Amino acid sequence: MASTTYPISTAIDCPEKVDYSKASGKSVIVTGGSSGLGAAYVRAFADNRFASPVSEEYWDLRYLAEHSVRYVQCDVRNWQDQLTAFKSAIAHSPQHCIDIVIANAGISGSDEFFEGAYPPISVMEDDINASEDDGDEPRQPRTGILEINLLSLVYTAKLAMHYMKRQGPQFDRCLILKSSIMGFLDTNGSPTYGAAKHGVRGLMKCLRRRSGLRVNVVAPWYIATPLMSDAVMNTLTTQLKEQGSGFALVEDSVKAVMRIATDDSINGELLPCFMDQNESSVCDVGRSIAVLPRETSKSGYLDLDLDDFKTGSLYHDLQTICSNLTHRQLPPQEQK
Repeated sequence: MASTTYPISTAIDCPEKVDYSKASGKSVIVTGGSSGLGAAYVRAFADNRFASPVSEEYWDLRYLAEHSVRYVQCDVRNWQDQLTAFKSAIAHSPQHCIDIVIANAGISGSDEFFEGAYPPISVMEDDINASEDDGDEPRQPRTGILEINLLSLVYTAKLAMHYMKRQGPQFDRCLILKSSIMGFLDTNGSPTYGAAKHGVRGLMKCLRRRSGLRVNVVAPWYIATPLMSDAVMNTLTTQLKEQGSGFALVEDSVKAVMRIATDDSINGELLPCFMDQNESSVCDVGRSIAVLPRETSKSGYLDLDLDDFKTGSLYHDLQTICSNLTHRQLPPQEQK
């Protein structure tokens, strides 16, 4: 077996202005487009007269007709529903293709992982023994967050890979996975939320060098949307301000998505990118783009530059070894 090394990729620039018109005429699927960031993504494409098949959304019928948007009702946790949505999108696309898929569906809230088992984060250690517990039988945590925020994205990625790889080279093959900045940080929130968002990043790293698609992650900071309750909004507003921070902006999340959607060199033409050990190259493969408050980033978004390891580091050496292993390419029945 020929030995290959693992090339690193470089951070992309994240300008304040992005030319959205470069995505004109693209066919786009957005999951979770009923409100929040998903709705903002859909409107950005639709307002620029892009063909945008959308799942899980219902808007004014006149708006849908005028902006080439097609509504497909979809439970993203259901494989068959997503399959139907993809087939509908392809059938109604002007060129019967999909250029861009934005796996955006997601929820937040309590998963009842800590409820009844541990004190809240504000409780002092001395009070732990005094806190209420589950008794003899622990309560099962809710898994809805995990199902929507990770499992549904696995389904979306599988469908995107299946259909996009069958398209001609004249079409883009762009998959954008929405994670969260909590996919990179420790969090005081729901464990299943943090686990799902870390998992989305892991999905990107598994797909970006072998799927044949442009695969990238958008990872927003806290963004105020209609989905956020008044209690959460008020608490975050106060606590972020106390720490010299604030909310990221919806328009900057749109900008981050459009930055990826309008530049096919981001995890694009440089694939495949493994090479012989005596060669050297830099590959622009899948990136994680954070959406941040403008106090932190002037443009409102930036490349986190955390997806590769420095040449010569232990992690890079381990990654190179893993990149040369083929045991998971054996027939399924032989993989244990």
